[in-house]
Amino acid sequence: MTEPMEQQNLSQPNQNNDEIDLVDLLRKLWVKRKFILTVTGIFLLIGLFVALVSPVSYTASCTVVPQSGENKSGGLSGVAAMMGVNLGTAMMSEGTLSPHIYPEIVKSVPFTLEIMQTPIVTKRANGKAITLYEYYTNKQYQDKNLLGSIKKYTLGLPGVLLGSLKKKNPIEETTFPLDSVTVYILNEEEKEEYETIQGFIQISTNSKEGYVSLSYSFPEAKPAAVITDKLYRTLEKYVASFKSEKLEDNLQFVEESYETARQDFLQAQSHLAAFQDANRRLATATARSTEMRLQSEFNIAFSVYSELAKQREQARISVKENQTILTLVNPAVVPHQKSAPRRSIILVGFLFLGIVSACGWVLGKPYVQDLFIEIEKK
Repeated sequence: MTEPMEQQNLSQPNQNNDEIDLVDLLRKLWVKRKFILTVTGIFLLIGLFVALVSPVSYTASCTVVPQSGENKSGGLSGVAAMMGVNLGTAMMSEGTLSPHIYPEIVKSVPFTLEIMQTPIVTKRANGKAITLYEYYTNKQYQDKNLLGSIKKYTLGLPGVLLGSLKKKNPIEETTFPLDSVTVYILNEEEKEEYETIQGFIQISTNSKEGYVSLSYSFPEAKPAAVITDKLYRTLEKYVASFKSEKLEDNLQFVEESYETARQDFLQAQSHLAAFQDANRRLATATARSTEMRLQSEFNIAFSVYSELAKQREQARISVKENQTILTLVNPAVVPHQKSAPRRSIILVGFLFLGIVSACGWVLGKPYVQDLFIEIEKK
């Protein structure tokens, strides 16, 4: 009975110390309340400045549904299996790209170069249509961004100095005819605009629901919708081009397989006919066995030949068909509300940061002073 009482008595001072420490911390904060309010007010003013001078941005978006290729090659897959050929999953879906590849297409340099040439009309262009590349490279078409200028010539000053030392050349497209390879060369200015455009593009795929979302952020509402629509149309062109190429490859494969099967069928037909003509009156078991084998080879060759003839016609029709690759279910609409800056969130964030910084300084300053005193003593 005495031991539990002693343990309870020992734990009591610790609880009292914890309560005393908490009261002491609150007392320190109350004593320095003017300092805390002053620092919080300064952070709040900084947040208000950032919220007011941050560039305005509008975000337009659209939603598309990829059309997956139907499995129209069921018979062909069976024929290919008999011939020892594996068509693979890409062929089975008629060369349709997976939506998971779309973000990589959007990130590619050729895709971004096409988006750079999107014609837009901005307020400072005075009704003149300019390209997106001209907008980002010519400051006269842009509104003044005070916050961006401060950031550029403070934190980004080393990059500005290094960029001014490098020679700027236009975009070059080098072609090597021997291997049909195209190489894109971007100088520092084009690389910067590429990164700028990529930073404003957003693409997300929803595998569960089966749709893809595209969006673009721009300082003005109407150009944001125009660029988003351009993103959709360019992506559809790239995906359709890939599918068309795969359908052509599929047709070529079927044509070659059909020609081979036709030769095999004609050869099996000739062998069977020749044997039947030469052995009309023979009724031996060997003759009957040979005729059955030749008949079996003829039936297999005919089955493969007839199936490939159907698949060849189907492949030809698929190449000629103009199928929709991406179905636009939610087109780009001119946004009416700004997507940035979110001034309320900025103010709340700076307010919280000011309170935490001020309280941290009040509570942590004595420990820091003691640490420096110990260092000086040693």
